[in-house]
Amino acid sequence: MISKRHSILLFTFAMLFLTAWAGTSYCHPQQVVEKTEMSDSQEEAKPEKIVGAPQDIKQKTAIWVFVVWVWVSVLVLIYFLRLKIKEADRLYRLRFFSAKKD
Repeated sequence: MISKRHSILLFTFAMLFLTAWAGTSYCHPQQVVEKTEMSDSQEEAKPEKIVGAPQDIKQKTAIWVFVVWVWVSVLVLIYFLRLKIKEADRLYRLRFFSAKKD
């Protein structure tokens, strides 16, 4: 049963990979676009420098609060998942869902 589940999972991932790989040639961003000549009279605009860093202490604190919130959320979800697994194991040991009960 487990080997069948793994083979189905591997087959699904392989098909997903092949579909994504074959579909990239048809995606709009991958198509070659002909460039039109721009007039030389326009000035070339210098791109703005974008810095990916917090500007002040408020933004820096907000980033840390967000990161801590994400990790606390992950830990709480893992805790509840462990509780669910323990309960499922307890019910399995009691043969709660068994068709043949003693």
